[in-house]
Amino acid sequence: MNTRPLVSVITVVFNGEAHLEETIKSVLNQTYENIEYIIIDGGSTDGTLGIIKKYEDRITYWISESDEGISDAFNKGVKQSNGYVLMLNAGDIFKSQNIIQECSKDLTGDIISFEVLSIAGKKVGLAHYKEETDLRLARVPHQGTFVHKNFYTQHAGYSLAFKIRMDYEFFARSIKIVKPKLIKNTIVIYDNDGISSTLKNKFRFEMEGLIIEYLYFNKNILYLFTRSIYRVLKSIISSTLRNFGIRK
Repeated sequence: MNTRPLVSVITVVFNGEAHLEETIKSVLNQTYENIEYIIIDGGSTDGTLGIIKKYEDRITYWISESDEGISDAFNKGVKQSNGYVLMLNAGDIFKSQNIIQECSKDLTGDIISFEVLSIAGKKVGLAHYKEETDLRLARVPHQGTFVHKNFYTQHAGYSLAFKIRMDYEFFARSIKIVKPKLIKNTIVIYDNDGISSTLKNKFRFEMEGLIIEYLYFNKNILYLFTRSIYRVLKSIISSTLRNFGIRK
């Protein structure tokens, strides 16, 4: 009997042909053997399916169909999983080929959070912080956090009401039940050019964060709204300056 924990890596993707293959290779090249790989495609119309089919003999499960958004895709992947779930989206890659082997010893409990590194070189993680408030713990990096399938099943998974910050809402709920174990080790290099990086979605990103912090952390609604508007305006100004070559 294999006593090493089963790792369930889930990739959700939609029209991700530009970056999907590097993510798939990053998973399939892991030296850790007790791993399953699940890909949930939202009905891509580019070359995504061709890439998936190229590796389908090594993919545990994949499906391509329309969905109700990222939360729905996450939940579909979790439903097919059996072990410690890690969400590794198209464009995200593991730091090294043996990183799951290295980190598997820490996979005990319900939620285990490692650090991640953006492609721009910014490290994201909570293991170095001395103050572990609930608000801070809810911000564990999604791409670096393992959640056991049983915990997802018991606590309803991701809410379809949140289109961008579903991970923040999930962890805001979760840390009221169990505190994540924080590990000082970088596991994933992630693509920070995600859905929330566009100005079109920036306002929704901020508003969903406002709702979550108001509901779960009793933050003042006026303060949250003012902060959100400030952040959106700051993003618009920064983007405009970059477009005119004034700021990099």
